[in-house]
Amino acid sequence: MTFKKSIKTQIKEAELEIDDCIEAKEVLDNAIKCGFLFDKHSLECQKWIKEYDYRIDYLKNFLEGAYNEQ
Repeated sequence: MTFKKSIKTQIKEAELEIDDCIEAKEVLDNAIKCGFLFDKHSLECQKWIKEYDYRIDYLKNFLEGAYNEQ
């Protein structure tokens, strides 16, 4: 038997994941700004930053709906 997480738990997890994504983006952005990465690695980091942006947008949309359910 599986149990569905409560909406309160899902909200808390999404908020924490957003914080983690923002921190990861800052780390990657700082690595790019330092200028010590090869260009191809810098470009790869930029792709990862976009992935974090997409995830943050997804989580924000989820939270918007979840807040309305409470």
